[in-house]
Amino acid sequence: MTRPRWTAAGALLAALTLAAGPVPAHDQVSRGRLVFADHEQPVVSVLDLDTAKVTHSFAVTKGDPALIGTEGGRFVVIRTGDDAGTIRLLDSGLFYESHEDHFDIEKGEVKLLDLTLTGDKPSHVVSEQGWLTVFYDGQRPWLGESDPKVVAIRLDSLDRDKVETTVWPAPAPQHGIAVPLGGDRFLISVSKEAYARGDDKTVSSRPSGFQILDRSQDWMPVASFNDTADPDRSCKEFHGHAGLQDVHVFGCNARIEGDAASDGGLLIVGPGSDGAWGARKLAYPDGRRASTIKAGPAGQYLVANYGGDQGRPFAALLRIDPKAGTLSAADVFPIPGGQAVCQYEVTGDGKRVVNLTQDGKLRVYDIAPEWKAVAEFDAVPAFDCAWDAATPAPAVAIIGNSAFVSDPENGRIREFYLNSLKQGLDVPVGGKPSAIAGGGNAG
Repeated sequence: MTRPRWTAAGALLAALTLAAGPVPAHDQVSRGRLVFADHEQPVVSVLDLDTAKVTHSFAVTKGDPALIGTEGGRFVVIRTGDDAGTIRLLDSGLFYESHEDHFDIEKGEVKLLDLTLTGDKPSHVVSEQGWLTVFYDGQRPWLGESDPKVVAIRLDSLDRDKVETTVWPAPAPQHGIAVPLGGDRFLISVSKEAYARGDDKTVSSRPSGFQILDRSQDWMPVASFNDTADPDRSCKEFHGHAGLQDVHVFGCNARIEGDAASDGGLLIVGPGSDGAWGARKLAYPDGRRASTIKAGPAGQYLVANYGGDQGRPFAALLRIDPKAGTLSAADVFPIPGGQAVCQYEVTGDGKRVVNLTQDGKLRVYDIAPEWKAVAEFDAVPAFDCAWDAATPAPAVAIIGNSAFVSDPENGRIREFYLNSLKQGLDVPVGGKPSAIAGGGNAG
């Protein structure tokens, strides 16, 4: 049987399933599958959303791995977090077929691919334009020699006996990112010389600029946005990225008086009317900054966490229109109770945000025409959402028209419909479920 080819349009499903809420029995529409990890046990499992049963489990090298959905929604990247920097790929077995106003899902075989990537400190994973990239940061220079690199994989080759991988050896360590731009061109961050030398341990590993490299021309640079003297061609202390259509938005440092690392905005990179890639800076509304950016593939806005000034938490969300000339206070949404943002995701149509905060509540916000809280659920017990918390943290993922939340304390996965704003599945899966494979990429 010939399976329907998965395409980038599958990303509009926001990853692994339509999950559109209750379906009339006569329609017999498959809801697909959800992939989740365990905080303690080195295992990744698959929950069938039609039967509410865990159907597959695969051993990995370490508990609590990160899961990242790929473009098209079929494959899930497993970043294990082990000392070898192991990356695995799980084939969810889901194939999408477009029928104008909806997608049908065909369930194929679920399998953990034989492909294994290793290296020094894997960080950003990006899946766009038919490619998957993994940036291996390398070790801090003062700790010794390492092997920083980008591994790029064509997604359509994952169905073949021989997977097509390409390696770009980075000239120096950095906390880097490689963004596929289409064809053989990649936007890749540039390591700071002061960090690469390793003689000043106070220098951050976060880069301050980018180059566009052409793989077909032996990775020759064809454009550069790496001039820290020009705010429109640099992004000091970069952290956070998302793409929306052909435009890429990067989070740069805040405005800091008297500090050479001061920046004050987002770097917007995209093609001009002549096809040439250009960049400009979109200023933050005030002295805070973004460190994570997300977007729904069919939306108008991107959404970032916002804060970090003077050591304070990221306690707001920032709405970003990449076509705008300015951002204002109206684009900022404070999290209720002054809490940290913790975890958030953007719906595939880009109209809503779901936000899981440390009080255990799942909140749903409209993004435009103005920020508006529309629903609130008691999703999980209160938890510590600090990045280095000793206790397991729940996770949230938007999958189609549903938000799924893992509950490690009670060994459950819960679903909340974003159309009817009611609770859906509440499935006991045992153990301490943590990461969930959702859609989109985050820096």
